[in-house]
Amino acid sequence: MSIMEKKLPVGLAQRLWYTLAGHPWLTMILGVTAQTWFTLNNRALWFSDEVRYANAYQNLVSHGKWMVLSLNGQPYPDKPPVYFWFLWLIDTLTPADMPTVFFLGAALSGLFFLASAYVLARVLGFDRSVCLACVLMLLSTFFLVGLFHYSRMDLLFAGLIVLSHACLFKALSGQDQGPWPVLAFALAGLATLTKGPLGFLLPLLTVTLYLLWRGEVRRLFSRAMGVGLLVMLTMLAAWVTGVVMVEGPSFLMDTVLGKHVIQRATATFHHREPVSYYFIALPLAWLPWSLFALVVPVRRLFSLEAWGGHWASRREAGPTVFLWIMFGATFIFLSSLSGKVLIYILPMFPPMALLTAQAMTRLDSAHSARFWTCVAGLWLVLGAGLLVAGDLLPFPVPLRGLGLSGCLLLFVGLVFLLLRRRGSKVCLLWSALAVTLWLYPVGLMVAPSLDDAMSPKRQGQMIGAHVRQGYAPLAYKVYSGIFTYYAEHDIEETGDFDELAALIERRGRVVLVIRERHWDEWTDRPPGLRVIDRQDMAGMVYVLAVRE
Repeated sequence: MSIMEKKLPVGLAQRLWYTLAGHPWLTMILGVTAQTWFTLNNRALWFSDEVRYANAYQNLVSHGKWMVLSLNGQPYPDKPPVYFWFLWLIDTLTPADMPTVFFLGAALSGLFFLASAYVLARVLGFDRSVCLACVLMLLSTFFLVGLFHYSRMDLLFAGLIVLSHACLFKALSGQDQGPWPVLAFALAGLATLTKGPLGFLLPLLTVTLYLLWRGEVRRLFSRAMGVGLLVMLTMLAAWVTGVVMVEGPSFLMDTVLGKHVIQRATATFHHREPVSYYFIALPLAWLPWSLFALVVPVRRLFSLEAWGGHWASRREAGPTVFLWIMFGATFIFLSSLSGKVLIYILPMFPPMALLTAQAMTRLDSAHSARFWTCVAGLWLVLGAGLLVAGDLLPFPVPLRGLGLSGCLLLFVGLVFLLLRRRGSKVCLLWSALAVTLWLYPVGLMVAPSLDDAMSPKRQGQMIGAHVRQGYAPLAYKVYSGIFTYYAEHDIEETGDFDELAALIERRGRVVLVIRERHWDEWTDRPPGLRVIDRQDMAGMVYVLAVRE
């Protein structure tokens, strides 16, 4: 009998496991709520995406920029609008105000992502115990739960991709594909309108490779698949038509498709990383579960004998093979892109969690104890490192709560050592509870103390105060739009010193934000400029200067 199937000692842990497994939706709601309710409005919006998205949302609500977003008074083609429509629904249906709307959007996106993983697990036929293990792993992944507190569209985007995968598998699990291809492509289209073409490329890639492996690629060309594809193309065409009506065809071809789709995939102008990037980044982001590779017979998985068995039974390939293809195809495709961003890995989390949970059911007690000992060691190392070197972290502001956070990490590691032989169910329950407990000092103390190091709020509000006194706001070579939300006013931006000098002469009274290194390089500054503030934010020092 496997360690996951062994009966837990009679008591609270056993009753809790089966109660949570029997009420999965309540489990997910309670889990996300416990991890996020206390952080819905206890810090400022941070550099760089949160403040930029906040300004884009401001413009959607205040200036009707529903089809093509606007940032700092200019068209913002980087992102499609669906996530911002989602924020508008939250803003409309709840009493929350900005910036609470943004933090609530992040939490609800996290819940949606968990729900999509659970739906995938059930569609693939996993029992409730494995499904609960998957959910608890996701609730215990440091990187993922951190995103529950940071407002961006990637959790919603990844959740839609995962649901599209689930619907495509459902369509292929029987002879009659039914309405599932239409739903799958509609979800893929919605994902595309949330962040971009990966929304439909990843599900299509997975299902194509899966059918090729099974020798059934002809099923991809069914009537139902065609109708689904037509539905998705209609959705995308409706948005494209809106873009052309608002900004014109040249904006669509040159800016949206040319610069922000094709160029980013083939020759990106930022986030350029080597092919090896995800080989390093993914194991770090998947902690602590990437430690599972230390206790499973990885060599056996990739042996010629194993591959021979897989090839012989390929026509009967089912959920496990689908998950491996979903993970592997996404990993290889993302690695082939010119631009690589850590957040892109999210669609791989549900298949990794399910494969890990499935493997846990086959572990004997010795290997299970070894894995949880490794997890305990990680928590202990992180706790000791935080206590010993926390004051050496390169932040320009004093951090509150590091000592408490470090002590809690040590406590969690010690409890793991005590529980490591009690089986994976007990340890998984403790994992989710431990991460939730640890988030409280981090969310209530550490994160808010980082505001002056991570948020443009202070300087943005100073700019806004000067604008209300009659100063013209200017910016030189800053990340576009990062000060606009808190300044409550569009800021004229330039990247040329001569143009900047001309703007200063023309505007008269100005308030200027500029990076310190550019300020030092600017040797022929117009007379009368004086520095009134410096802020070290996200590793860069910003200077605020005024001219009377």
